[in-house]
Amino acid sequence: MVLIPSAQRGAADFHLLQDTLSAAGYRSIAVNLRGAAGSTPPPEGMTLRDHADDIAWIVGEVAGGRAHIVGHALGNVVARATASYRPEVVASVAVMPCGGHSLTTYPVAGEVLAAFAQCHDPSLPREDRLEAIRTAFFAPGNDPSPWLDGWWPSAGAGAIGTADPDEWWRGGDVPILIVQPLQDVMAPVGVGKDAATALGRRATYVEVADCGHAMLPEQPQAIARHLIEFLRSQPIIRP
Repeated sequence: MVLIPSAQRGAADFHLLQDTLSAAGYRSIAVNLRGAAGSTPPPEGMTLRDHADDIAWIVGEVAGGRAHIVGHALGNVVARATASYRPEVVASVAVMPCGGHSLTTYPVAGEVLAAFAQCHDPSLPREDRLEAIRTAFFAPGNDPSPWLDGWWPSAGAGAIGTADPDEWWRGGDVPILIVQPLQDVMAPVGVGKDAATALGRRATYVEVADCGHAMLPEQPQAIARHLIEFLRSQPIIRP
């Protein structure tokens, strides 16, 4: 598996999930998008297709030519783009959640957008940042402190948001798992359900309770259980 993090986040977000996947016998590599964890920022004019080419190169180098692609939050757009632009390297796609939706249909509340802008601002007091992270990313009652660190502002959305959704939205024609958090204020339940309906039989849709947009630090065991169950229904890929 190749695991793709969200915008401004890094590969370390997947460590808990990878531990469980490894114990179940699955080999995975989590990647940093350009600009994260000290890597070179994306060049001016980089496109979503370029991001897909990056993932395809990684698959070719470490996964024997094909891999299951997993994307968290905005990483789900890169995962689906890879399946659309570079279908020869993708066996299946898993997204958590299935964002990249129309903000006209499912608008994000103003207070959530304002909180998002404060999450990675080191000039703010710790408690203010914790409240911002909680508001934008975590379900009520969950601890937002795991996301105090690990922000890489240079690994932003960039050209991802300007790509034509018709080119990448469907994620090629491979099987796709949609893991939908029930308390997500960035990509609400309707987004995941609409995507599952549009994608038809090749989509598997599951929901995770007590979980917001951050997902990975909130419910790693539930996410791993759904992902492993999905992978067991797919062909085994050996390098």
